[in-house]
Amino acid sequence: MNLRRALSEAIAELTAAQVPSASTTAEVLLLHVLDRDRAFLYAHPETELRLEQQRAYRHLLRQRAAGTPTQYLTRQQEFWGLSFRVEPGVFIPRPETEHVVEVALAIVRERMAKLDARLVDVGTGTGCIALALARELPQAEIFATEISEAALALARRNAEDLGLPPRVQFLHSDLLEVFFTSHVPALSEAVGSRVTSHAFDLVVSNPPYVSPDEASQLPREVREHEPPEALFSADEGLAITRRLLEQASQLLPPGGWLVLELGYQMAGRVCALLGSEWTDVELTDDLRGIPRVLAARRP
Repeated sequence: MNLRRALSEAIAELTAAQVPSASTTAEVLLLHVLDRDRAFLYAHPETELRLEQQRAYRHLLRQRAAGTPTQYLTRQQEFWGLSFRVEPGVFIPRPETEHVVEVALAIVRERMAKLDARLVDVGTGTGCIALALARELPQAEIFATEISEAALALARRNAEDLGLPPRVQFLHSDLLEVFFTSHVPALSEAVGSRVTSHAFDLVVSNPPYVSPDEASQLPREVREHEPPEALFSADEGLAITRRLLEQASQLLPPGGWLVLELGYQMAGRVCALLGSEWTDVELTDDLRGIPRVLAARRP
């Protein structure tokens, strides 16, 4: 079987299984099996697949048709121009989260004009936000917290693969709890067993914000395969964000900033939680015009 026929049959199979973007998915999986780029596929459509390649491709197609996300099959996802390793059990980086990085960078470079700022990424997952910021802000001191040990291990591996391990310190923590309960030597504000207030210049996060009641509305790939602890938050999706706001207000000094990713139709509800603890509230839309990122400053 040559590449043209293999791709054609794969598209038909994925289309029948109602897999979104069937053509693109079939192509990505074929390139993964071939370990080639897209140019090779279109320049050599008559190339014959070896038997073991055919078997590997069919296996991936069956898994994708059954709902397994493409990224878990290829173990890779691009984010901010960087290639991140992805594994089952760890939240897959989304393109819209790049808006979080954009807003954070603009605040550090323009609002604070402090390129050696101290930042913390809360719930880092694969490490995508923290490592993107580390790439763009070589003078910044960056921490990243994560409650999942599996995600934390993967984030550290991604840091090593990208050559950034000294630049980001990964800490096991439920949100920002580690900074209130443990001694963190790298923080000059650490005194005894607790960190004093005003330890950071910016807190950034893509927290879980989907209400458990909305689980049935999620795509099958997300609902059945991605870690629920990275997706769902009680109290109509606000419980974790509320805790994060409280903790961030203690760790940020006057003038410090918070940058959060928001779920669909969440902007008004999150803004209502801010109260007098925050000022200069700004919302940034994603490419679909949905308010996706909230930025707020401590007065």
